[in-house]
Amino acid sequence: MAIYVQEVEITRPDYLGGGVWKLKRLNDVTVVFGKNGSGKSLLLRRFRDQDKDSYHYICPERAGNIQFNPSHMREEATGLNRANRVNMNFVPDYRDRVVARIQAYLAKRGSQRSKEIGVDPSELEGLLTRLLPGFSVVITGADQPYELKRGDGSRVSGVQELSSGETEAFVLAIDLLTICAIWELEQRDKRVLLIDEPDPHLHPDLQQRLADFIMSVSNKYQTQVLVATHSTTLLSALGHYGGERTSVIYLTNVTEDQVAREFDATLKELATCLGGHALMGPLFGAPLLLVEGSDDYQIWSQVPRHHTLQLSVIPCNGEEIYRYQKTLERILTCILDSPSKPSGFALVDGDKSLPQPSSHNPQQHIPFLKLACRESENLYLTDEVLSDLGITWEKAKERIKEGSSRCGEKRAILETVDSWDRKTQDLKGVIKEISRIIDEKDLPWTLRVGKRLGK
Repeated sequence: MAIYVQEVEITRPDYLGGGVWKLKRLNDVTVVFGKNGSGKSLLLRRFRDQDKDSYHYICPERAGNIQFNPSHMREEATGLNRANRVNMNFVPDYRDRVVARIQAYLAKRGSQRSKEIGVDPSELEGLLTRLLPGFSVVITGADQPYELKRGDGSRVSGVQELSSGETEAFVLAIDLLTICAIWELEQRDKRVLLIDEPDPHLHPDLQQRLADFIMSVSNKYQTQVLVATHSTTLLSALGHYGGERTSVIYLTNVTEDQVAREFDATLKELATCLGGHALMGPLFGAPLLLVEGSDDYQIWSQVPRHHTLQLSVIPCNGEEIYRYQKTLERILTCILDSPSKPSGFALVDGDKSLPQPSSHNPQQHIPFLKLACRESENLYLTDEVLSDLGITWEKAKERIKEGSSRCGEKRAILETVDSWDRKTQDLKGVIKEISRIIDEKDLPWTLRVGKRLGK
């Protein structure tokens, strides 16, 4: 991959607040993440207009057939003509123009198959098959410059024989590959692909393959890539395949600075969860819940099984919950409108201070909540859970004192049970011993608490 542009200023229209977008710390692959109407398409087109020969914009609304029209061939051979034909995010004959660019590529190179000439058609065919493994593609250079066949050998003659997703993936791949091949033949010093929402008709598995394809093309032809999307699946896949070479701009029109943030471990875990459609929970009434550790995850992930409350639970590692909440707040701000109610919550232990909303973290989508006791271990000694065990707090204290002699070095703590405040006592180091002593069935304490919360 390559980084040709690290910072750029782009004029922002008055209806989006005026001024400029200052894009900073652009990476090999930068995802511009934002909701509809945030200006993603306009931003990419104005970026393209700064160097029409070296920057290529792929528009989101793609119409037309997939037939060769000779009148488009000359226009597709030069950057200025290509750009002048794509000044909106809708091009009625987009697909035909992309097909014509196959001939423009062959005209620059020649149709003879030879690696010595450069950018052999077999290279492009191999990458196409990587994205669409159920098809075979041959670049012919004939009146119809390609031949597309299904795995069973049947030939595809037009879009009417393809699904929306298959058509979109095929034409998008031809668009990316032919422009990269032309740049390679021209030995362009700068090569930037600006891909605008490539995912609308693609199911999650195809979005995963598209991310792999984009990374492969970028690696092979040394292109820098900006991808505008609001798909968490595509975001997750690009981060998976690109790793530290992938960054994210959470597009906002509140400030001028739009700083790309590297796809770190926190974002990777959250994006993977959201890419697995946990985000569907908030959209349909099942909130997200960030919890601090594995015990809390075991507790709260049981709650939906009892059909009273639906949750999508995301485990964090202690203090990481603050980074997770902040990252998730940014993601949801980009793809959801101002909420009438939160999309979820971040639950911290009762012995910690409750973070307050601020201008940097308004907590509109993921506010913090705090337990009314020290930690989730204290919930095990509530009257509700003890009732499920068939005992009272007084009876539980008797059992704990009697059983403390079997608990080695923890005996001294357990013998002080009469002085405990069940809400504030630190039980983390002795909760397993307590559970074994007072629960005749010896079930995990997290199971008992989760079951009661679910009910």
